[in-house]
Amino acid sequence: MSCLPYKVGISSGWWGIAKAPELLGIPMKIGGFGATSGVQFNQIDLDTILEFLEPNLKKLTERMMKELNMEVGLHGEVREVVALESAERRYWIQSHDRFITTLKNSAELNFIYVNMHLSITIQLFQEEARIRPFGFQYQVVDYLGRPFHKLAEESPAVKNYIIRLLSRERSGMAGQISSEEIYKKKEEDYNRELDGEIREEAIRRIRARGLPDNPDIVDGEFAQIVREWRASGKLRERQTQFLYSVWKDSTYAQYILEAGEIDAYMCVAMYMIESGDPLWSNIVGAGYSGNPQTDAEKAYIEKQSEFCAAVSAKYLEGHLLTTEAGPNKDQMKGMSAKQWLEKSKLTLCLETPQTGEGTEGLNRFFHPLHAYHLLKKFNSEHIKFCLDFEQTMGQRIDVDKDFLDKAPNDFGKYTFLIHTGEPVPYFGTAHIPIMFGGRGQETIYGWLFKLRKKGFKNGYILFERGGGRGGGGKTMAEVFEWSVWALRQIVKYLDQDIPLDKLPPEFYGMSFENKETYALQKVVVTNHAWDPLFDVINIPEEKHTFLSKAAVDKGKREEWERRKFR
Repeated sequence: MSCLPYKVGISSGWWGIAKAPELLGIPMKIGGFGATSGVQFNQIDLDTILEFLEPNLKKLTERMMKELNMEVGLHGEVREVVALESAERRYWIQSHDRFITTLKNSAELNFIYVNMHLSITIQLFQEEARIRPFGFQYQVVDYLGRPFHKLAEESPAVKNYIIRLLSRERSGMAGQISSEEIYKKKEEDYNRELDGEIREEAIRRIRARGLPDNPDIVDGEFAQIVREWRASGKLRERQTQFLYSVWKDSTYAQYILEAGEIDAYMCVAMYMIESGDPLWSNIVGAGYSGNPQTDAEKAYIEKQSEFCAAVSAKYLEGHLLTTEAGPNKDQMKGMSAKQWLEKSKLTLCLETPQTGEGTEGLNRFFHPLHAYHLLKKFNSEHIKFCLDFEQTMGQRIDVDKDFLDKAPNDFGKYTFLIHTGEPVPYFGTAHIPIMFGGRGQETIYGWLFKLRKKGFKNGYILFERGGGRGGGGKTMAEVFEWSVWALRQIVKYLDQDIPLDKLPPEFYGMSFENKETYALQKVVVTNHAWDPLFDVINIPEEKHTFLSKAAVDKGKREEWERRKFR
């Protein structure tokens, strides 16, 4: 293993993309291209958690790693089956299960890290026309995967907000609750209690006036009180309290909110404001941390990107901190994912997510500077950041101006993994080989040097496999070319702390040490220095040198051209 603090590696690629036989199963991904690319670290890319069910997986994987002297990390699934920021109950349960399964198996296989995207889904505002009208028709959960009455009992702001939702005229949420079986069971008790309370008030008033409490007088006063309570809103308030009690105790309805995931995010935002959560104040910023309800709604309208990032961060935190979910009990002996990571020494890397054309900068949680606040809050040696330059640019982020130049001085301390390729932001085209001595190699070095100055003194730097420069990706040479060697040059000079403008010619593949070759190249460059001006100067021009005039006079110019450097 290299003694350098930075370790160079490659990624295996996904079978679902490359369709290559060496990518069928975890052991093959480790030993396929990884064993012949000149590295001792391979990030295998998980197509599906079913790969953990391969017979004799542990034995085959350990043998492959041992005999090839290979370290391995794992990139988790990238489809919507693992949307850790989602408030939809079905996604929360599915994502958490696959997340825990991936962590558990990776630790048991002695992998170095598991890498997951910060976000898969798009910002709520972009989906509002679809979500808001029908939000009460599907189930949502809080950041810990619980029904929202749990959060409401912890937060007065959340409880008041839910009661307000229930009190609205023609509330879809209230309509859904009224169809519940528990509503019918509780309605009789509610009507009986309300009837008794109004009747007691009627009798009290009648007696206060010295009148007899006969049925006719009581009924008349009863009707008067009902009119008064209806006019004052007290009757509506009592009805809403009843609906809240039904919602809270219902098997199904306890998971619904009026606008679905929009209201789920709104409630979690209120809870964060009320509890003084630094994720909210640091990501959303000043001016949105006073009144929980009004400031949450204000941030949703005015700072949608930051609003979604802060609440998404809270949901990711929930997946890492909960101990109550079934997968934690079944697979981690009741430990939280964070506790499991620290016990097993496995590192979780959270990566800038992939985007698509037309959705640049619209993921819920994508900016490295927002991710920093989540990593800092965890402050764990086993929860770190993965920086993918292509995906960062793909989110409409200028890597220098919008990120590295603004990053806190300790940002690099929280960075563990770097994904590289040709540094261009064109949706997957970055996964072509890095040209040795080319612009990409120099650009990547400049970025990593800045990150080093922010504390990134060790970690893993990978070339992420693509389809090769020709697109076929059938051979190792086509897929990787000089990428590994280019990264080794980057690592070599990063370790020496050499600034970009001080890099020696060796960084680009040239050397003063080979004097004969360097002298020959210098002569060639000198002799051809005026070539761009050939045929454009209005004076007699001669292509031959002074020494070759005799050869030209004798008609041997072609022979001189071929042999002049021998």
